[in-house]
Amino acid sequence: MTLLGVVAVLDGTAYLVGTVLVLVSALLAVACVAAQALLARWWETPSGRHVMAFQLVLAVCLSLWALRLAVPDGRWFVALRLIAFSGVPVVLAWRLTIIIRTWRAKRREHQKQG
Repeated sequence: MTLLGVVAVLDGTAYLVGTVLVLVSALLAVACVAAQALLARWWETPSGRHVMAFQLVLAVCLSLWALRLAVPDGRWFVALRLIAFSGVPVVLAWRLTIIIRTWRAKRREHQKQG
C-alpha cells in the first residue's frame, strides 16, 4: 500500500470515528437535558436555569450537527443552523458573566477578611 493509500484509510477511519463521536455526543446531550428536566428542579435557581440553558443549546447544536451528517445541505438547514447557533453566544456570555461575578465576589470577600 502506498503512502496515499494509508492516508486515505486513516482519513476514512478518522471520519467514521468522528461521526460516531458526534452522534454519541448528541444523544448524551439530549439525555442530559431530558434527565435534568425530569429529575431536577432546575428552574428554581439562577444557576439551575443557566445549566439547563447551556445543556439545551449544546444538545441542539450537537443534534443539528448529527442531522447534517445524515441529511444533505439545503436552505432549510442554513435557517435551522442560524436558529440553533444563535443561542451559543447568549449562554456563553451568560456563563462568562457568572464566572466574573463569582470571581469578584470571592475577591471582595478575601479583601474584607485580609
